[in-house]
Amino acid sequence: MSGSHDDVGGGGPALLVFGGDGRLADWTPAAAVLPFLAGRLTTGLSAGALEAALLSVAGSDALCGREVLRLAGGGVMWRFGDPSSSTPSGVSPPEARSMPDPAGRLFAAASHDLRQPLAALSLLIGTLDGRLGAKAGEGRDLLHSMAQAVESMRSMVDGHFDLVRLESGLIEPDIRPHAVNGVLMRLALEVAPRFADRGLRFTVMPCSAVVRTDSALLERLLHGLVANALRGAVRGRVLLGCRLCGDRLRIEVWDSGRGLSPQRLAALRTDLAKPAGEAGAALGLDLTLVRGLARKLGLGLDVCAAEGRGTVFAVLVPLSVELLAEGSAGGGEAPGQADGAATPQAASDSGTTDISRTRILVIEDDPMVLAALEALLGQWGCSVVGAESYDMAVERIGPVPGRFDLIISDLRLKGAANGIVAIRQIAKLLDRPVPGMILTGDTDPKRLREARLSGYPLLHKPVAPLALRAAVIRLLGHDPL
Repeated sequence: MSGSHDDVGGGGPALLVFGGDGRLADWTPAAAVLPFLAGRLTTGLSAGALEAALLSVAGSDALCGREVLRLAGGGVMWRFGDPSSSTPSGVSPPEARSMPDPAGRLFAAASHDLRQPLAALSLLIGTLDGRLGAKAGEGRDLLHSMAQAVESMRSMVDGHFDLVRLESGLIEPDIRPHAVNGVLMRLALEVAPRFADRGLRFTVMPCSAVVRTDSALLERLLHGLVANALRGAVRGRVLLGCRLCGDRLRIEVWDSGRGLSPQRLAALRTDLAKPAGEAGAALGLDLTLVRGLARKLGLGLDVCAAEGRGTVFAVLVPLSVELLAEGSAGGGEAPGQADGAATPQAASDSGTTDISRTRILVIEDDPMVLAALEALLGQWGCSVVGAESYDMAVERIGPVPGRFDLIISDLRLKGAANGIVAIRQIAKLLDRPVPGMILTGDTDPKRLREARLSGYPLLHKPVAPLALRAAVIRLLGHDPL
């Protein structure tokens, strides 16, 4: 075809050819002028990266006219027809996709846009906190209160949008085997600074069990349980751990809060057992969302409490068939064992680790968030190069790129490439492995699943400055955890 070298604009079919290694080898001129492909085709681009970029920019409608054909030697050809026509013959799920629900796009866009100023505010508070220093006294106390207020706003925004999408049928689980420890550690990284600010201990027990569920929705469910525990615990600790329970894993959140009277415990159990759409007098926003997600995922919920001694919430998740065949969960520890636990102390210690002289490329399409990130990272002594898109980043690093120690990118970006594609392509330009991190305000489970499957660590906006610093330190290799 040699379409990658010909003048575009010719007739004929719109074809992309991928070699046996899954990377783009050639394309026809007709493919290069398709609106959703124009300017995005480069030799060597992986099929997965291109598909992620198309879904990120144009949604599933960009792929609804695609036919995937297997070629001799292990290659693949994509043939694009008229997206408005009926599904081409030979296309089978998941290649044949329905048009996205406009309500789903509306909620995702609104949630993303609301989180951007919250993200900038959280980062700027962290920057100001560092500039005030330890002698600021009441000024720092006020800043910490502001940071907690921002985090509370973020949690409410997340909860309200997730609940609306759940009750509107816009969330569909993607059930598959997942290592539960990844969910636990991401949760620890995100929420530990909130506990440290309140003077509480937050402990996560590692667990090597593999469960069968939707990991993004399970993480959101556990986040709701932890947020509920944070509100109820005024002293002591909150512990997140796992126990084996037959063919299921029991993930428990323990808190040393006020507990519940027998009457309130009975009312809470009654409300948790109600259908997802019904109101519950004993449920707040977090637990209402937890109940809905548990119903959607087919998971069991349980709660135990003693007045004055704290509360335990548990979610029961099916173990994977593969794990059951092996006959062991390989490390489903019971709460109470402290060996190897992850605590906020790990995040706190990151405040003393020197990351100055680190060179970081930040790609963020919101100028307000980009400026806040540049200010915070600069305060830590980092040298920052900022850009609003992949193309601008390539322009900023120049034809002879210097050394970069880390790339931080938003998931949604201006232009053709999303954050995943941008990090991968820039690492190729630098001609050496560079750690990357996705920082996103997106709450759409499909987009978040894309980000997690990329292998890059994922942090949600607004991110606590301490959590961001801890993630940077780990990626730079200064922290063995």
